[in-house]
Amino acid sequence: MKGYVDTLSEGLIDRYKLYLETFMVDLWSSPGVIEFRVGFSLRKEHKLRGFTLKVGAAEAVTARERRAIIDALFLEIEDHLDEAIAMNLVELN
Repeated sequence: MKGYVDTLSEGLIDRYKLYLETFMVDLWSSPGVIEFRVGFSLRKEHKLRGFTLKVGAAEAVTARERRAIIDALFLEIEDHLDEAIAMNLVELN
């Protein structure tokens, strides 16, 4: 799973490279739980933002099911990035 998370992280970094100064994702996985600890800062403000996403995954026993959950969590991470960028652009105007 770590390789898959790294691939998704690199994709986000590439898509947001004009805005991101720092981006980190740490995957914590235990039986029945998938947790991401996310941190990022925008180039314009240099402020580290962090949040944790945690989802129960007791039914996700196959690699394919776990990847689907990870995909959904990465969409949520992308929403956080979009919101932070939009708020930053509004503040600059």
